[in-house]
Amino acid sequence: MKRFAAGLLSLAIAAAVHAPAHAAPAARALAMNGEASGEITSSTPINHSDGTRSQLFSLQLAAGQAVSLTLEGPLKGSLAVFNRDTLVSRAESKGEGNTTLSLRADKAGQYLVSVSGADARAFGPFQLSAEPIQAYDGKPLVAGRRITDWLRDGGSKEFVLEVDKPGLYTLTMDSTELDSRLELSGNGVNMEDDDGGNELNSRMVAPLQPGRYTLTANSVSNASGAFYIGVDRADFPEGLVFEDGTALPIDGSASGFINADDTRSFVFTLPERRRVQFDASSREIDAMLTLQGDDLILSDDDGGGGVNARLTQVLEAGEYNVSVRSVNSRGGIFQLATSTMPAPDGPSRQTLTLGREVQGQLRAGNRDLYTLEIPRKGNYVITMIGANGLDGMLTLMRNGEEVSQQDDNGSSLDPVMEVELEPGRYVVLAHSFDSSATGSYRLQARRK
Repeated sequence: MKRFAAGLLSLAIAAAVHAPAHAAPAARALAMNGEASGEITSSTPINHSDGTRSQLFSLQLAAGQAVSLTLEGPLKGSLAVFNRDTLVSRAESKGEGNTTLSLRADKAGQYLVSVSGADARAFGPFQLSAEPIQAYDGKPLVAGRRITDWLRDGGSKEFVLEVDKPGLYTLTMDSTELDSRLELSGNGVNMEDDDGGNELNSRMVAPLQPGRYTLTANSVSNASGAFYIGVDRADFPEGLVFEDGTALPIDGSASGFINADDTRSFVFTLPERRRVQFDASSREIDAMLTLQGDDLILSDDDGGGGVNARLTQVLEAGEYNVSVRSVNSRGGIFQLATSTMPAPDGPSRQTLTLGREVQGQLRAGNRDLYTLEIPRKGNYVITMIGANGLDGMLTLMRNGEEVSQQDDNGSSLDPVMEVELEPGRYVVLAHSFDSSATGSYRLQARRK
């Protein structure tokens, strides 16, 4: 008898543990082009697996019908849509702003929309709205068009892009539900982009000639969800450069185009010794600027302010290679401008003799160049000591290639370069981590 009573007690306890805290309420109707209000509170039915609380809404959809659901309000929440007992789609809160979810119904029927708190501590009022979406109709993409489509189970979608006029085309793939990846091929063009747009969205800028191209949309993480593709066109700027080797004017400018992984190079011919400034700027790319020639190579990323690049240097007469590349995984148009001014008196390169200290004065944006002769193979130490907190840098080059570079020495901002060298002539560049910094310094090279 005691064993029977104990069994009844165990069944009663189990039933109490697994019973819902509240009876599940009927789902409220959500109309297309309509809005419903609600609030997640401590009395909202609870999910015993993770402690979140949910309110349910029903939405009638026809086969193939597409809808965008938006969750607004103070609630940090998530959305999930079910058809019968099958999860169709889900969108998690990103912590700020609205939560959106787009879907297309595979078949007609009642769909259940669940509004949940993002976690067990999420409470607050919300507004849920449903707006119809014009789903992709299968026609070729053209300039000025924006379409909506879906990826399922990590698949990809191919679209035909028709170009009837030459121009600079901007192709975008945006989504709040997946990490987009966009590919373009055809007529000798082969481009791809992952995060060239905002956040995890894709964006490509491509110079295209008339013809048919294939645009492929997929997801980096093999996720499912809705995405949007947009196509925009602009005329080529006058004189836009697409090929390497174009002459760069003195005290002038040129415009160029580069893909995300390309480099565009120009030839700059200087008839006499001058102080030269190069500026690379763009609204689309983060430009890296490189100058090569006269046994040296100089580079700059953001010295021109923002993501623009600037190089300022006293140069001897001669021919130089000036190149621009993108360092933010984007392609686009850039402007490259040059300006010159008289060079200060004195040689553009001084001599740095082993064991003898020299003093220098660093100008904003400039690198002081020194010629260093190494008589025999061995270990050498080059030091640069800046005055008044100057954050110095040392770069050692030979035959136009970088041998070594040193910033801080671990205990101060003064660089100490220790390097094994072969006999020969080297170029030492004394400059600053901050390209706009100025100040005096002392420089010395010695055998260790």
